[in-house]
Amino acid sequence: ADAGNGDSAAEPLTAMDWLQRMQQASVETNYRGTFVFTRGNMSSTVQIVHRYKDGLEQERLTQLDGEMGEVIRNGSEVMCVLPDNRVVKVENDKFSNRVVSAFSDFMPEHNMYALSISGHDRLIGRQTVQLSVKAQDKNRLSYYLWLDRETGLLLKSTVKDVEAQELERFHYSVLEFPEYISDQELNPISKGAVVSHKMIPSVKKDRSWPGAMNWQVNWLPPGYSRLNKMTKPGHNVLIYSDGLATFSVFVEQVESNAMPEGASIVGATVAYFHKVMTGDHHYGVTVLGEIPAMTAMMVAESVKPIMSQDEK
Repeated sequence: ADAGNGDSAAEPLTAMDWLQRMQQASVETNYRGTFVFTRGNMSSTVQIVHRYKDGLEQERLTQLDGEMGEVIRNGSEVMCVLPDNRVVKVENDKFSNRVVSAFSDFMPEHNMYALSISGHDRLIGRQTVQLSVKAQDKNRLSYYLWLDRETGLLLKSTVKDVEAQELERFHYSVLEFPEYISDQELNPISKGAVVSHKMIPSVKKDRSWPGAMNWQVNWLPPGYSRLNKMTKPGHNVLIYSDGLATFSVFVEQVESNAMPEGASIVGATVAYFHKVMTGDHHYGVTVLGEIPAMTAMMVAESVKPIMSQDEK
């Protein structure tokens, strides 16, 4: 069967070609619909209107269950309209489709995942191409994508663990591709005053804490590398990625009676907390990301302090 774009005379598209089409379609396609996002036992239904006009991406997301809220995207500016009508500026990627965003830096030569076209299906009345991105070891999760054959838009995705249990699901229940979307459809139902976040220190400065303390991760799953160098005395944030999945390691000062060690899991996201004592001081190491809980535990327990500032 032809795995391409509908032209039997054309070369069939590869799985990587389809991922690139998915990225392009998520930005450059007009669409309107309703999708459901499920994480573990929690689910949310969202209405979406997306327009690409004159090189500008615009979008409105409206929560249909629970307390109604809206997200308005206008190019690089993203505003969240809260239920009390306040409007909060948020980071550009906070409300983008997490699966589509994750694949923006995916490299086909990465041997930690097996990327393939696994079949064809029919969803919400549309023909799809199914992609499998299977983890090649127990330190990462697997992804399954259903892309619209005509446009390349992601219609459904699932994330599964090493035992093939589904952790998260995204899927459209209603979808259409209108040629014209009016400005009115992209405006929020109600809009209040813009507010901004203010950072409130959670830990008071204590001169007795080691001021030059820095930390390093002594065990990483194969294929992961560090993305950032964002550290400061008493508080460290280390970010690692394998080109698809990302996890962060947070190290901060905690009280001796801090929360117990262990993992909290919501859908595909795990947060593993581990306590470390250095001298008379207690630190908390939290590993947060879309990785298996056992992997998060092994990373957290490998985190040790170093006194030198020239950490790799």
